[in-house]
This record gives sequence, C-alpha cells and structure tokens, in this order.
Amino acid sequence: MAKRFARFFKLNHLLLTRTGGYGFIRQNALKVVASILVILVLFYLFDTFVIDIDSATAWLTKMLSTPGLLSLFFFSEITLGFIAPEILIIWAREAAQPIWMLVLLALLSYCSGIISYFIGKYWATRKIVNDKLILKHGDTLKQLHRFGGLLIVLAALTPLPYPIVCQLCGLNKYPFKMFAFLTLVRFLRFGIYGAVLYNLF
Repeated sequence: MAKRFARFFKLNHLLLTRTGGYGFIRQNALKVVASILVILVLFYLFDTFVIDIDSATAWLTKMLSTPGLLSLFFFSEITLGFIAPEILIIWAREAAQPIWMLVLLALLSYCSGIISYFIGKYWATRKIVNDKLILKHGDTLKQLHRFGGLLIVLAALTPLPYPIVCQLCGLNKYPFKMFAFLTLVRFLRFGIYGAVLYNLF
C-alpha cells in the first residue's frame, strides 16, 4: 500500500511538472490554506466562546441513539458535510470500544465518499447541470480532472468539503479505481485527528 502511494505521488509530481500543474496549485493554494485556517479558527472560537464541544457532544448523544447519530453523520458525509467529523471523533472516545468506533466512523466516511462519487456521475447526466456547470466551467473542470488525485488526498485529510470534492470527481468522470484507492487516505485522517483530539479535548 505504501509503495503504491509513493508511486502515485512520484508519477503525479512528473505530471504536475510537465503540465504546469504546480502553477495551477500555486494559484489556488492560498485560497485553500486560507479556508482551512478560517475553519480551524472558527472551530476554536466556537469551542471557546460559544459552546463547549464536549458538552455539545454529550447533549447530542443524549438526544440521539448511537444508530441515529451514525445515520446522521453518514447522511452529512454524503451530502454537504455539515457535521464536522471531529465532533464524532470526540464522541467515539466515550464509546465502549473507542478504537473500533473510530474505525467504523472512518469506514462510514469512506463509503459515503464512494456514494457521493456516483451522485456526481448522476448529476453529470442531467441537462441543467451540463448546461450551467460543465459547459460554462469546462476549463476549470478539466484542470480538476487532471489534478484530481491531489485534490482527493487534500479533501480526505483536511477540512476541505470532502463530499463535494467526491461529487466533483464523479461529475468529472475521474477514474473510479484511482478515486477509490486515493480516498483510503480518509482512514488516515480519522486516525490522526483521533490521536490529536483525544489529547486536546
């Protein structure tokens, strides 16, 4: 697995070098970094001055059963990602088997990404989407298709809107086998965030 990822990044580096991809990334990197920083700052401010996340998580888990909470999270990960995975990662800490619950959350997120991909493929068949999005933003979508692998990895690891990126990949007809392979990085995010948040909150 590690060798396959290393080979992917090496080939991707060659592609980015030859096609001007690094220029495309530089043009958009500041927006990506700024959006991530804004999300992290808002997350911190919200936790500090609005609602303590531990308390909110405890309240949410009392209101919903475990299956209900997992179902809501799954729906979120398929649509717009309106529930931050970090909230469920914190909640998983209180489960009887926190590691296995974390694995289940990562698996749900991964599977939702696959579903989102096929939702994007469905949207690509709709005339209104083809007219309003694909035809008008064809050049941008071509760039996203060309450098989609890097975007998938970033969305899987960072606060970028993962479901929307997955839908864009389907919309762009990004190769499914490569998409399914790269989104395995999602498990790494849950592992890293779980280790960090369990110590911080």
